[in-house]
Amino acid sequence: MNTVPTMSIASQLAGNGLQQHLYSEPTAVAEECRMAGYSCWWDSDCCNESVKLICEWWTCRYA
Repeated sequence: MNTVPTMSIASQLAGNGLQQHLYSEPTAVAEECRMAGYSCWWDSDCCNESVKLICEWWTCRYA
């Protein structure tokens, strides 16, 4: 009987870049912080020490 090796669906769908991002350390992700006017995917991508920024229409904007 032939057996098929099993892999998780996430492992099959994710390429190396996505897998590295999923398992990256928090400090590595925090270093990618973007200022107002820069592109983003999530609110956590945007940062400013004095004013809250949000990710709106794929751009960091002032809240």
